[in-house]
Amino acid sequence: MPQRHRAVLIRHLNKALLGRVMLCGAVLVALMELLALLEKTTPILNRHLGVRGLAIFSALHLPALSIDILPLAFLIGALFFLTQLALSSEMSALRAAGLSTIGLYRLLLPTVLFVGFAGMIGQYWVVPASEGALKQWWNATTPINEHDDSDQPLWFRMGGTLIRIEHISNSGQTLSDITRYDRDAHGQLTSTQHADSLNYAGDHWEETGNLTLQLNPDHSAAHRIPGGALALPVSPRTIIRLTQAQPFLTPGEILDALHNGAPASLPRPTYRMALFSPLILPIDMATMLLLALPVIYIPPRTGLRTPLPVYVLAAGLALVILQGLINALGNAGTLPAALAVLSGPLPGILFGITWVLRMEEK
Repeated sequence: MPQRHRAVLIRHLNKALLGRVMLCGAVLVALMELLALLEKTTPILNRHLGVRGLAIFSALHLPALSIDILPLAFLIGALFFLTQLALSSEMSALRAAGLSTIGLYRLLLPTVLFVGFAGMIGQYWVVPASEGALKQWWNATTPINEHDDSDQPLWFRMGGTLIRIEHISNSGQTLSDITRYDRDAHGQLTSTQHADSLNYAGDHWEETGNLTLQLNPDHSAAHRIPGGALALPVSPRTIIRLTQAQPFLTPGEILDALHNGAPASLPRPTYRMALFSPLILPIDMATMLLLALPVIYIPPRTGLRTPLPVYVLAAGLALVILQGLINALGNAGTLPAALAVLSGPLPGILFGITWVLRMEEK
């Protein structure tokens, strides 16, 4: 095939595939947004935020939803595209021109890489910013006398120090019932500090109700000592970030939490999974395309009477569920994070290659 014709073919195929992936992604994101709004509409309206509040919630929640459905959207988009390619006899024409299944797969790799790396960038930098802004906005709009379901005591660590905060309000600038537990190099408690409240004023915290207890060297008793201000070297933005149930963090923030003693409220394996998981998004996209490839063997005369597209969709959903289970093992520390991340797409790759080879033999 001449190089000029090959370039035209690559552009045509990838444009069609990318368009269908984006269309499927938009539909899935719209459905997920609708489900999220069904849950949050009543609280938003009760806070008198109106339609503007619904729009803010939807916009800030959009990046995280888009990344979550990306593998499934790519699978469905590739399935639609390749099925249409087979039923319209375009695949037959391409085969007659000498294009093999592996050749078609290679031609579609630009879309795989584009979607995969775009998802990686979004997961690393766009989602942390949007989810942080969403959490901060939600906390700022919470009435003083109201506690939402996520308003639980916050525990986090800074190196060997543990801190507990009972209540957070005003976008993290007002804290209530704060206790700091200082430990030595062996993890033994040495002293505690308690403050009734902390208010952020410019660049420092102003406290009320300070109480400091220090343990004896043999840890047999504790006595009260004149204590200074409760040291809390974190900003309101960091406090809000620590209340998130998932580590929506940039790579630099994750590395700081793992190795530099930065404030952290989740287990270390969870941070390792958050660091490694986005790296395999291009591999996830390549795996989904591989699972969708068998539909190109559908005879044009068969039409949509074949159950093959259903089998492909079932295989993709099974892979997504299996990856979720493996990721749960990684988050729990049962599997090393790197192994858990790499093991996710491996069953799909092996199954897809086997499936394609069996279809070639028929």
